[in-house]
Amino acid sequence: MKNKVYFLGIGGIAMANLACLLKKRGHLVSGSDLDTFGPSAELLKTNDINYFKDHGPNHIKEFKPDITVIGNAIQRGNPSLEYVLNKRLPYCSMPEIIKTELLPNKKPIVITGTSGKTTTTALATWILKEAGLKPTVLVGGIMTNLNSGFLNGSGEYVVLEGDEYNSSFFDSCAKFLHYQPYIGAINNIQMDHLDIYGNIENIVSAFKKFVKLIPLKGVVVLNQQDEHTPALIKESKSRIKTFGPKGNIRAKNIILNSSRLNFTVYNDLKKLGVVTSSLFGKHNVDNILTAIFIGLELKISFSKITKALASFKGVKRRLEIIYQKDNFTIIDDFAHNPEKVLASLSALRGHFPKHQIIAIFEPRTGSSRRKFFQDIYPPSFKPANLVYIAEPYKKSALNPKDVFSNRKLAIDLNASGIKAYSFNTADEIVVHLKKNIAQISQKPTIITVMTNGEFDGIHQKLIELVK
Repeated sequence: MKNKVYFLGIGGIAMANLACLLKKRGHLVSGSDLDTFGPSAELLKTNDINYFKDHGPNHIKEFKPDITVIGNAIQRGNPSLEYVLNKRLPYCSMPEIIKTELLPNKKPIVITGTSGKTTTTALATWILKEAGLKPTVLVGGIMTNLNSGFLNGSGEYVVLEGDEYNSSFFDSCAKFLHYQPYIGAINNIQMDHLDIYGNIENIVSAFKKFVKLIPLKGVVVLNQQDEHTPALIKESKSRIKTFGPKGNIRAKNIILNSSRLNFTVYNDLKKLGVVTSSLFGKHNVDNILTAIFIGLELKISFSKITKALASFKGVKRRLEIIYQKDNFTIIDDFAHNPEKVLASLSALRGHFPKHQIIAIFEPRTGSSRRKFFQDIYPPSFKPANLVYIAEPYKKSALNPKDVFSNRKLAIDLNASGIKAYSFNTADEIVVHLKKNIAQISQKPTIITVMTNGEFDGIHQKLIELVK
């Protein structure tokens, strides 16, 4: 029997992908959200999913769902949530319905880590798909090759992006703890989501629990360079493989140029061959190595793996080139915490050493809107020539004493020798750029926008400006 499923918070990219996947599997799907834009909106439209742009309870009353999936951004006080609770209607979190609908009789491949998990999950997906393994897939992003973040496959493997963020208003544990990993990967563990975890010790604790879930016959792939890996190894009962300079699988002879990266892959002492990818940055070498190991573990030949990697086109909003003409390149990127900002800007500097790099940063996540990283951010912007920092998204909803200061960051950056400005809005940033566009356009320039949201349509405004 196919269920009617209502997604409360359908605008989140993972929720939107899951809604589309369940529709592909025959379920009747609808939902609601206040802030559905860009990739999520396009995905829902392409897959003919009707949804509402408000949380009025009448939508649920009229749809009569068999189950309501509560997104983790939905909190008590939401009118639809209160209706579901008052009427005693069946509900669950996103990871719960993934577990019940996608995982029975499958072998889950769960890719986690505070950075790189979306790209790594997409890479592994593409390798398995191109090798003919027909995986079921759910990614928290849009894979450019597929123009979606899901696959409804008939094979034995389910490839999942394992998010460490909380599951729902009633379940504070990491989403990945619901996913029953057979093969697990942890790219890295960094300070992030401090609005949920509070400190790095609590983040590490969640990943320790993840490692404990992997069975004896399974395998966990760990980052040899991560300082927390020894603690994870102590918790594991499964086989352990590592990636990195001294890991089981490693890269040598890394070459970056304006269109690709190349490196030679070694599996223990055995030289496997050369990999070519259109992805930017040395941080993506780690993501590729993890995906390669997963492919090898599933007995996919290295030649098939390299062929898939060469045709992989990346993930939208991950150093995605959205405009390129004459002296201007505009890039959309998801970076938000200090490590991700540094990784993205370092990638651009590595591939484009002679370009002028302009970084435009909107603090929009729970952690970046607060001052957790206030004094940590400045070195992250070092690869940029010019930095614009917007004020935190919806800062009025936060306790004033906790709010991140874009003005202080601009002051600190200027003091460190990096030219920086702080503005309240996207329009103010565009106006300031416009005043200087003639001078800026004299040399090759990359403008990278770092935000996990729409940022008042700044991407299109920048395209119109440089045109």
